[in-house]
Amino acid sequence: MCSEAKSWWREFFESPDAFPLSCFPEPDVTVHQVRGIKQLLGLRPEDLVADICCGHARHTLPLAAEGYQLVGLDISEMMLHVARHLATEMSLRLRLVRGLAQQLPFADGVFDVAMNLFNSLGYMDDDDNEAVLSEIARCLKPRGRLLLDTRNKKFQILYAPYRQMVTLANGKPALLQCNYDRENSRLNSVWTNGDDPADVYHTASIRLYSPAEIEDLLTRAGFAVKSRYSEYDGTTFQGFERQLIYLCTKR
Repeated sequence: MCSEAKSWWREFFESPDAFPLSCFPEPDVTVHQVRGIKQLLGLRPEDLVADICCGHARHTLPLAAEGYQLVGLDISEMMLHVARHLATEMSLRLRLVRGLAQQLPFADGVFDVAMNLFNSLGYMDDDDNEAVLSEIARCLKPRGRLLLDTRNKKFQILYAPYRQMVTLANGKPALLQCNYDRENSRLNSVWTNGDDPADVYHTASIRLYSPAEIEDLLTRAGFAVKSRYSEYDGTTFQGFERQLIYLCTKR
């Protein structure tokens, strides 16, 4: 495993900086995505849905508010704390579990549907990334559905913010610099003090997969790819778009 692939995400997502630096979409975008999730998956009230790497439950909460049965899982205690607070504000009893996506704490074949959204596939090395998909497949019923939202490798390489000033949660400026490691197919990011490059605030490293590589991972994990989209409205993926969304079924 290359050094950049180590568990940077454990520290990053326990920091309040994760909110501004992750560039979470505006609420109206989430509303649009939730509408698309229901349509693409054909969600039914009786479906039990796992939101794997749910973060602060940006998708989990509005779906639960509509009466769907969800279980959210994430490793970040901070993100889950925020999700629980939001659930309380919405008077929702949401099942949230702290755990690793590559070692899911669920029994075999319990879920009808699983979601892995907002680009969390790729945080780890190849073995663990594949384990995430294999674990999701294990926990799904036969013919269970998976919605996977990940990065389009070509778009990320071309349009990554290779040098950009950003703002931390405390209002301080930081310099974001990205580089693409071709040998390991990883997009590495570092946030530093703009006046002192040695003063590092955060790092991140994402394994970028081509569509063929992702589909190979899905096949080995036990999934059949049904559709590829570039938008939650069902727009077909053509190859140049930012998002790559897979609708799969467990074989």
